[in-house]
Parts: sequence; C-alpha cells; structure tokens
Amino acid sequence: MNVKKFLNTKSGRLLVAAVLGAGVLVGVTVAANGAVRPDCKSLTYPLCPRSVAASQVVDNSLPASKIVPADRNAFLKDTDAYGKSGVSKDFDPVAIAKIGGSFKTSKTKVGEFTLQPGTWLLNSTAFFARTAAGVPGTRPQLALRVGASDTAFGTDYGTILGAEISPAKDRELTGSTVKVVEVKKATTVEVFAFGYNDDAGAAGSGEITAAASVVAVLVG
Repeated sequence: MNVKKFLNTKSGRLLVAAVLGAGVLVGVTVAANGAVRPDCKSLTYPLCPRSVAASQVVDNSLPASKIVPADRNAFLKDTDAYGKSGVSKDFDPVAIAKIGGSFKTSKTKVGEFTLQPGTWLLNSTAFFARTAAGVPGTRPQLALRVGASDTAFGTDYGTILGAEISPAKDRELTGSTVKVVEVKKATTVEVFAFGYNDDAGAAGSGEITAAASVVAVLVG
C-alpha cells in the first residue's frame, strides 16, 4: 500500500485525526491529575488530594450541589483558596460632630468590626462630603483604632488624613490606607471620624460627613 496516498484519502485523514485526538485526551488527563501532585499520572478514583486545580473546574461542571454538604459548609465559612477568610464592611455617612481640639475627646464613631486571630491586610477607604459651605483649611480624618478612649489614642490600624476639603457646599474628598496588623485574639476595631483646621479652630464641625469601607484579608 502507498502510505502517502492512503493518508490523503478520507479514511486516512480520519485515522490521523483519531490518533491525534487520543494523544490530546491523554495529555489532558495527565495534566489534570498532575496539576498539583506530579506523581499522579493516571485518572483513577478517588482522585489524589488536590489533584484538580480550581481553575480546571469550568462551566459549572462541579456545582455546589455535588459537593458533600459538610465540605460545602466548611468552604462557605472560609472562602479563600485554602481556607482563609476575610471581612468586608461598609459604614454609612456620619456627621463629624467636632473638628479641632483633642482627637481623644472629640472623635466621632462611625462603626466597628471584629478581627479573629491572625495577620491581616487592611484596606480602608474614606468618603467625606461637605453638607454646608464653610471656610478653607479643614482637613477631615478617618481613623481605625483599637483601645481608643477619652484618655488614649489607641493602637493605629490605619489613618487617612492630610488633604483639605473644599469649603464649597456639596464638595467631596476621598482617601485610602493599607496596613498589615497582627491580632493575637478576637479584637474589635473601631472606626472614627475627626479633623483639623490649619488655624487650629473648630470650623467645619457638623458640616462634613464621613463614610467608610474596610476590607480585611487574612494573610497569615
């Protein structure tokens, strides 16, 4: 038989396609089993632990309903790739009652959240809005603190301060801060709003609102 002529026929082309297809399927099987465990070279059941990467589960081919209920519940509690959880909190606008003077005695509470033991990456954002016209030189502040009181500044978990807000009504100002903190036990973090004036006065008190968002990711 002339092999070259045979391969140019319809039957020959189908044979080549079948062989190549089998090779591709074998390659995919090995890749899937060896995604994390290189010693897994064949598709056997049960699968080797962590033998299928999350990125290989596509088109809802492994829906939540197919996961053992106990495993699914555990996953929903800790949704990071390998069991690490997070915190996400939004805080509604609160009028900054007092600006100027002492932070310890004049701060306005915006809200609070709790961190469990571990090392956390905190990403905090502030949104300040002027509700009444004022004077130049007011610099609003958002502060995340642990243990703050009328006599203590508390431990800093992130501070946004420095930029001046426009004195015109309906003007806005935003800011953000990123900080890594280590928590030894369940800890309540309070979010406060405050501010200072360039002339050390009290201008702007009650004229500016502060809203905040905090995203905390467990990194260790």
